[in-house]
Amino acid sequence: MAKLNFKEKWVLVTGASSGLGREIARYLAEKENAHLVIAARRKERLQALKQEIEAACNSRVEVLEADVGSAKGVDQLFKKSIKIANIYAVVNNAGITFYGTSTESDLDFFEKIITVNLMAVARLSLKFLSYFLQKGEGALLNISSEAAFVPIPYQNVYSASKHAVQAFTEGLYMEYRKSGIVISSAAPGGIATEMLTLSGLDKKHGMESPFNMKAEAAARKVVKAFKKKKFVYIPGFVNKLTVFLIRFFPRKWVARMTELIYRPPS
Repeated sequence: MAKLNFKEKWVLVTGASSGLGREIARYLAEKENAHLVIAARRKERLQALKQEIEAACNSRVEVLEADVGSAKGVDQLFKKSIKIANIYAVVNNAGITFYGTSTESDLDFFEKIITVNLMAVARLSLKFLSYFLQKGEGALLNISSEAAFVPIPYQNVYSASKHAVQAFTEGLYMEYRKSGIVISSAAPGGIATEMLTLSGLDKKHGMESPFNMKAEAAARKVVKAFKKKKFVYIPGFVNKLTVFLIRFFPRKWVARMTELIYRPPS
C-alpha cells in the first residue's frame, strides 16, 4: 500500500501554537517538505512558528487565527483554509483538559472541553471529508488519546471526549474506507507540553515524568504512522502494552488503577 506523500502539498494543523500540534507542524514542514496552514487562537505564536519553519526549510506557511470553541469558528477556519490553499491533509489536534475532582470545575468549562475536543473535530472532519470526496483525494488525522481507551478519573470529561473522538473516527473510517480518502487516528499517552502546567497535572506527573513522552518524539511517530495510513496508532511501547492489557482485566480494576495513578496530590 502506497504511503501518503506530503511533499509540496498543503496540510492544515489545528492547535499548532504549542505542544504536539507545533511539533507535528515542524516535522511535516522540515522532514516531509509539506506546506502548512497552521491554526490556533494565539496568532503571535503562530507567526513565530511560521518564521522558524520558513527560516529552516523551503516550506511555505500560512497563519490562521482561529477559535474552534464554537461552530462559527470552525466554519470560518474551514472556509479560510480552503481559500488559502488546496488542502491535501488535515490534522485535528486542538484540545483542552481539566485536572482535578469533577466538582471543582463547572459545567460551562466541561461544555467547552466537549466543544473543542469533540464537536470541533467532528465538524471539521465532516466538512473536509466532503471537500476531499469532491477532489477525489485527501487525508484526515484525528488526535485522540490513550484516555480514549482507559477511563481517567480526575480528567473525566476530557477522557469522555477522547472516547467519543476515537469512536467517531473509527466509524467514519468504516463508512468511507472504499472512498480513497485516508482517515486515521492517533492516540498518544501523556506528552510533556504546556497542557500539563495549564491544567496542574504537572504537580502529579511533571514534565520529566516517564509517563510523559517528549512532544518532538510523539510528533515524529504520529506523522510516520499517518503516512502509513494507520487505522489507529498508539505511540510508545508502554502505551501500546497498556491498551492491549486492559482488555484482560475487569473494568472496575482498571478504573481503580488509573484513579491511583492520577489522584491529585494532597
